[in-house]
Amino acid sequence: MYPEALRKAQAEIDAIVGINRLPDFNDRPYLPYVNAIIKEMMRWQLVLPLGFAHMATEDDEYDGYFIPKGTVVVGAAWSILHNPEVFEAPEEFRPERYLKDGQINPNVRDPVVAAFGFGRRMCPGRYLSDNSLYSIVSSVLAVYNINAPVDESGKPKQLEGNYTSGVLSYPLPFNCTIEPRSEAAEVLIRGLSD
Repeated sequence: MYPEALRKAQAEIDAIVGINRLPDFNDRPYLPYVNAIIKEMMRWQLVLPLGFAHMATEDDEYDGYFIPKGTVVVGAAWSILHNPEVFEAPEEFRPERYLKDGQINPNVRDPVVAAFGFGRRMCPGRYLSDNSLYSIVSSVLAVYNINAPVDESGKPKQLEGNYTSGVLSYPLPFNCTIEPRSEAAEVLIRGLSD
């Protein structure tokens, strides 16, 4: 859906990593745009839009509201990460919102604050998820071009982001074309099966 973001990330990977190997974790600090895409992916379409429900283990007060012991509390992660007072145009996919002067801007709310739960019960798998996303996103972008399908006249069709609704959210099936970016990319892809 966002070919300009894909091309910017590919240009960054090509400049830092080159075309003869896949990105690794040593490259990550030098790939701020790729990292911004990962942050925006976590923020833009949450897998668990409501997060997990928790129960108050004792009486509490939050923002003037009394919360009695035993109350089920839902964090509403989607609302936190789509707050227009924090994220301009929150419905749009904009990796640039996480960048300032070409680097990750630490003053922008990190989606980790809500995408993986809250407080002491924050998901311990968040580090694995973040590293897995980096590995997958950087490797796929390094070797593949992903494009919208074309219509009868050869023009790209407009893709739409359609997702399931409910406790768990994931993309509905869609069509696209995925092709190796170059002969060097094809060699890398084939080498992975060895």
